[in-house]
Amino acid sequence: MNTTHTTQPAQNPQPNVDAENRHLAQQAGLDQDLESQVPPRYGPFTVTTLSIILILLVTVIIWVLV
Repeated sequence: MNTTHTTQPAQNPQPNVDAENRHLAQQAGLDQDLESQVPPRYGPFTVTTLSIILILLVTVIIWVLV
């Protein structure tokens, strides 16, 4: 007896569950995608260091010219 078992792919009982989850996340404000958030270009240490260097450079230039 030649019996062939065909398996059907598992079907999602609720095909719109992803759309419902996205809608609920939008309503709750949880839909922020991490890829859409741009990280800061420079950190606070870098900004502070560059500011100090710039202030010292301007001070030296003024001291030399006076």
